[in-house]
Amino acid sequence: MTDPRSPWARLLRRPIDLGWGRLRVPYATALGACFAVLALRSHERLLQAHLWAEDGMVFLGDALAYGFGATFIPYAGYLHIVPRLLAWGLSLLPIEAFALGLAFVTLAINAAVFALFARDRFRWLVPHDGVRVLTAVAFCFLPGTWEVTGNLANLHSVLFYGGMLVALQDLDRPLGVVEGVALLAVASSAGEGVLLAPVFLLRGLMRWREVQPRRAVAWEVAAAVLLTVPAAVNAVLFRKSGMPAADFATWSFARMAEHVWNTFSVRYVLYPVLGEPGTFAYFNWPLGARILVAGGFIAVLVLGLRRLPARPRALLLFVCACVFLLIPLTWYVRSGSAEHPSFGELRNPIVMPGRYMLFALPAGVILWVAALGRFRAVLAASLCVCVVGLAYRRWTFEPWGPERDWPRTSQLIRETRETPGAEVAVPINPGGWRMQVHGASSSAP
Repeated sequence: MTDPRSPWARLLRRPIDLGWGRLRVPYATALGACFAVLALRSHERLLQAHLWAEDGMVFLGDALAYGFGATFIPYAGYLHIVPRLLAWGLSLLPIEAFALGLAFVTLAINAAVFALFARDRFRWLVPHDGVRVLTAVAFCFLPGTWEVTGNLANLHSVLFYGGMLVALQDLDRPLGVVEGVALLAVASSAGEGVLLAPVFLLRGLMRWREVQPRRAVAWEVAAAVLLTVPAAVNAVLFRKSGMPAADFATWSFARMAEHVWNTFSVRYVLYPVLGEPGTFAYFNWPLGARILVAGGFIAVLVLGLRRLPARPRALLLFVCACVFLLIPLTWYVRSGSAEHPSFGELRNPIVMPGRYMLFALPAGVILWVAALGRFRAVLAASLCVCVVGLAYRRWTFEPWGPERDWPRTSQLIRETRETPGAEVAVPINPGGWRMQVHGASSSAP
């Protein structure tokens, strides 16, 4: 790997003056690479642009019916302010441009979030700029990105990991405008963001113990409050939503512990090293072999993490612990989700594209990159290359579903809205989903 004192390393650290601000080369490189990769993987969806699930049924449908007033309408028990604002803004364009415009906007947001790890604020965790760029690209290839990337319905999950990355930034640098915008997006649109509030309290405590300026400590506390207050609102909305009660509480302790261990081992121990084929093979090995492999990987992680300085190590481990709480939180708020195969022994490859597979994996990749980077930067870089290479089976993001003719769909939406008293159920993806469109003089129910 490149010596951090070499001319190439100095070039990577040089800022780019854009007139309206300065953009560091590592972040600019990661942003461009992530967007290019996501666009290439999504090329079939871009050529046959259409809508996925709530993007049509909820966000576009409500934007057309209520305009800006739809911004604070809760869905599934919590607020989705950023997705609703994006849907409203795109709905002001000709309807023919909505599907493709939505795809490009959300892909750009996904790339911007994944690329955050390349910023120089993460040098205290992973000093090598090139490794951080490769890590950002590796995020684009994790399982679960098939469903999560490029839509409004799952944008909250991507924003959550943006909050996670902000929580891992160097404690010697105060939170800034970029961090504030990211956390505001998380707080207003990702109910799970409350899981990160304790991390910012810890960051504030660590700053206070180091006698840092009170303003820096106050910003950390403010970040925790920002993530907590909307969560209290969401808790009330969730109770009023009538969502089915969680069913995993009826499980035996042994069964629940087994699911927790399998989820932990896949997300934090196995997948970042073995990839998809190796992880599936692991669950077919004898119990003794599985214990030896998992134990060996954990030993390597521990040895690498011990080489990290105390502050970033403590913060990284605490962040990983808080992010893992996303799993039981999902089991609580989504009835039946604890039974999903991605939380047990992996037997069926069909679980890999689903959104549940992404849960906690970005934190697991960072854990491994930080640990291996303390042995050799080339090991951490090789890990990222392996994450990308072992995802070859899932290289292309196929179209969302059977509905692929957006020009015809948009024409139907336009004609219905221009016809007084008309009403139509427009098919969207996945199969069986529809959005209600009402004519000019009719009112949405």
